Amino acid sequence: MESGYLWVDHAAPEHERAVRVGGRVRLPEARPPWLVVYESPGRVLVNRWPGRLFAVRTQPASTAGERVALAEVTARILPGAGYTNAMVVDVVEELSLALMFGAGGDAVVRVLDAARALDEPTAHRLARARNSGAGDACRAAWQRWRDQPRPWGLGSPIGSGFGLLHRLVSDSARARGGPAAWVVDGDGEEEAAEPWASAYGALREAAMAYGAPDLMDGDSGKIASAAWIEVYGHMPD
Repeated sequence: MESGYLWVDHAAPEHERAVRVGGRVRLPEARPPWLVVYESPGRVLVNRWPGRLFAVRTQPASTAGERVALAEVTARILPGAGYTNAMVVDVVEELSLALMFGAGGDAVVRVLDAARALDEPTAHRLARARNSGAGDACRAAWQRWRDQPRPWGLGSPIGSGFGLLHRLVSDSARARGGPAAWVVDGDGEEEAAEPWASAYGALREAAMAYGAPDLMDGDSGKIASAAWIEVYGHMPD
């Protein structure tokens, strides 16, 4: 048995959404979608929000056919990928979602929830309150992170938080901003219009400032979080 982490969101198959602590999750058949068991919370790939995070222990497949099918799919996983596939897991406990988003994970969760609930008036407020130096502060923090030794495959200082944040703001813009929330750029690709683009920038900068405070120097944390504080107030300690 190997220990790992299982992420379950609203789009997961029914046998996963029925997960309970102390129970067992088992694939009904030896075919995709396989259970994805991550080696650490920070490697969990979160594409939808919200969801639930569980500590699990993998169990061996029951039949020879299941073992062959599982061996074939796991053989294609690259070393260091940060996950494995399974057919059966025992659920040990439910964990805080903050564990997936780095040292300041609780704050990142609050930023993600704000992005999911974002409406146009709040987007305007964030855009107006955004400090002109916030983007540079965030980019400098990114560079400090890139210059540090880190585990292979770790995509950002807050795990998959930045990619998820972009998706949530995009979903909010589509749901509450209407057609005017999107413009077509010079390459023919859709991109968020104002105030959504600046609101996303403000939330991204807050996620960096609060989620990875060790990467901020001097007043950069205050600069990057200025819009968040103006609109939502100070983060709880």
